[in-house]
Amino acid sequence: MSYLHHTAVFGCPRSGTTWLGQILNSAPGVQFRYQPLFSYEFKDWFGTSGVNEASLAEFQTALMAAQSDFVLQHLRPAKTAATHLVWKEVRYHQLMAELLALQGLHYLVYIFRPPVEVLNSWYQAPKEFRAGQDIHREWLHAPSKNTEPCEYNGFAKWKESMRMALGLQVRHPQKLLMLSYEQLCADPLRVSTALFKALGLVLGDETRAFLQASTSRHDTDAYSVFKSQRTALTLPVDIVRQIAVDAEANELLARAEALAAKASGLEFTAAQ
Repeated sequence: MSYLHHTAVFGCPRSGTTWLGQILNSAPGVQFRYQPLFSYEFKDWFGTSGVNEASLAEFQTALMAAQSDFVLQHLRPAKTAATHLVWKEVRYHQLMAELLALQGLHYLVYIFRPPVEVLNSWYQAPKEFRAGQDIHREWLHAPSKNTEPCEYNGFAKWKESMRMALGLQVRHPQKLLMLSYEQLCADPLRVSTALFKALGLVLGDETRAFLQASTSRHDTDAYSVFKSQRTALTLPVDIVRQIAVDAEANELLARAEALAAKASGLEFTAAQ
């Protein structure tokens, strides 16, 4: 079956990719797939087949017929009138450049979040930051998590991924969409409406209902998309200070926020 739109969502871990994926999945016309390249069903797909138009087309067809619980999550039964295929990854950012060069991928949405918030969320996620680990040893390069080149945990990898995304946005300004987690939290309806329009979707009652539910109910589970309160900052103060004075990180974040605000029709003022 041929689909009009094929979109990939990328972002560092703990940057809001799951919430964004569920916002998009709320649209009746979207078939959403969860981290397929990390699943046994699709693992090393592009490593084996290469990144080309044929392998991407085969990947799209295979995603629509996905069977694993990990990829489908709770998304059964399949939607019968889908016009858009969307999948998300927090790993394999090194594939973004090759994917963007292919005509078979129509859009890549890159969602980003301030590094302090990313690390703070990671620090409080029990399946991500294990009991007994030392945050002072992990925050910069995340040696316990970044055991493979495809992993993007820790502050250094956040900067690497942001450099990559911003560079690719210059090369593919109509295809790579920068989306700010902070702006999405501040005005979820407006930012989602702008994103849907860019992707050729109409934001309907189903998505409005999901946005209302996910921002008015608060689950304490670190992996829930239902969050009406911000996560308390528990990251050690000395780490927060080191991140705050990192000139490159501040410049990357300011550029990304400005691009995202322009795309969503929002006003943006760089932090002083």
